[in-house]
Amino acid sequence: MSPEWRDDLHSMLEYPRLSPLRIVSTVICKYIALFVADLRAAEDAYRRVFGMDLLFREGRRAAQDWATLPLDKSWEDADAAGIELGMVALRRDNFVLALFEGTPQPGTVHEICLGMEADEIDAVRARLRNVTPVRHERGFLQFDDSFGFRWTLQEVDVAFRSSGEIAGRWLEVARPFE
Repeated sequence: MSPEWRDDLHSMLEYPRLSPLRIVSTVICKYIALFVADLRAAEDAYRRVFGMDLLFREGRRAAQDWATLPLDKSWEDADAAGIELGMVALRRDNFVLALFEGTPQPGTVHEICLGMEADEIDAVRARLRNVTPVRHERGFLQFDDSFGFRWTLQEVDVAFRSSGEIAGRWLEVARPFE
């Protein structure tokens, strides 16, 4: 293949010419958060169908902040303690599926998280127009776009953790007759 032919092909297909100085960064999908009508059934179905493991379950405490159910406690333990769980996180490899109790609408997603380098996250923040970030700090950006989707950008190596773990809030579960 002659160099001229390649040049014609590139111009015809409008491929950008890559400079040898261009830095290529990595972007990965870290998690997707969905609303589901039946949280317990969705957990069971996604675990079975996609071979996912339970990462954690969460509920809201009186102050409306999220707290995490200890991993050694089950749905039945939460029910017996009067705890309403509202979120389940499932994992397979480095991908997390976060499920929230709610009314799903066809074609809707609760939140999308992309993993990027901190400099790229800052560059995305600089490119936002007519959008006020929900939260922005070095290596983290969360915003709602004009199409109704919430985007979270965080560094690739940041683990998916529960709100309870981050803030030290755990749901109290006492079994009867213990």
